[in-house]
Amino acid sequence: MKKMLFASLLLALVATKADSGFAADPVEAGLQSCGSCHGVGAPPHDPTIPIIDGQQVGYLQKQLQEFRSGERESQVMSSMAESIRSSDLARAAALIASRPWPKRANGAAASEPDAIAACRSCHGVDLGGGQSPEGVAPRLAGQSPEYLADQMGAFARGERGNGQTMMSIMQSLDAEERARLATYMGGLSN
Repeated sequence: MKKMLFASLLLALVATKADSGFAADPVEAGLQSCGSCHGVGAPPHDPTIPIIDGQQVGYLQKQLQEFRSGERESQVMSSMAESIRSSDLARAAALIASRPWPKRANGAAASEPDAIAACRSCHGVDLGGGQSPEGVAPRLAGQSPEYLADQMGAFARGERGNGQTMMSIMQSLDAEERARLATYMGGLSN
């Protein structure tokens, strides 16, 4: 009876640790806090926060490095990126990228805006991201329209300067065109 009780308690403890996201790998364990804002297996609750699970690994690594260096500004993200050892940044980005892109409820299909061709030249025909003339472009298809609009606006206003081509393209578009792009890309099947 005591053996059975002990085995049951041990099993419950293991199950609790597994359910709580316990990870033996210190890099993976350190990434557990990312989910509180960016979502775990689901989109973020706040649509102005990007989906990062399943994003391009090279893009994730670049953003983490830029948050660490201050090239990209965010008090929260800079602190989070600084908490990851420099030697673990590539592995952290790879772990996040290896997770499946979460499904999000897409809005009604929007008509394709004329300016989408400029986006596809770097972000790919399907807007899934990948190698581009300036490095690795992020996936845009299925990303939150609110986040996309916010970031396009930041590039247009010069508030986000970690992509000269993005700044030039976004500055050439008016707010209405950027909103149409965000709605279209966010509504693509993810």
